Amino acid sequence: MAAIITPDRARIATRSACRTIAPVGFCHVAPAYGVTGDPWFEFDARVCHLSLAVVSKCFDHDPSVIAILDEAQFLGRRVRVARTEPTGDITIRLSLNPDAAPEIALANPQALALLDGLGIDRMVAGMVPMTELRRRLTDPRIRRRLDSDPDIAESIETLGTMAALKPIEGEYLLAWI
Repeated sequence: MAAIITPDRARIATRSACRTIAPVGFCHVAPAYGVTGDPWFEFDARVCHLSLAVVSKCFDHDPSVIAILDEAQFLGRRVRVARTEPTGDITIRLSLNPDAAPEIALANPQALALLDGLGIDRMVAGMVPMTELRRRLTDPRIRRRLDSDPDIAESIETLGTMAALKPIEGEYLLAWI
């Protein structure tokens, strides 16, 4: 299910989501590519921490958009806003991503130490399926190596939370760049 929205409504929603960062401490918009003025763009928006009335106001309380926002809040998922063709419509639909998915932001030395500790080739940017991350986190040899480094202890806890997430369909991936 998807609803069509106007470019103005997409911009208003993005600006509104960006203004809510300060009170809650995290960003509500996770860009995939482009920005709302580009011919192609796509982003996920977190809506579960916001009032349905406040979010739907950005879309003139359009009933088709409200249905998507309501479902996203009920299921604890983000919404996806996208224009996938230069002259195509802008759509809003349910995202596959959970609203409260944990993220890790590390400086390069800590990120490299974490990849090394997990036994992942740090020379290649990429992704690891969560099943592989779960396997590595439960491997006693790898776990001892990870637990011996106090600089990445907090990250290990977050990785465990990530690994415990169950996707709606398919499989989540741990991605790094």
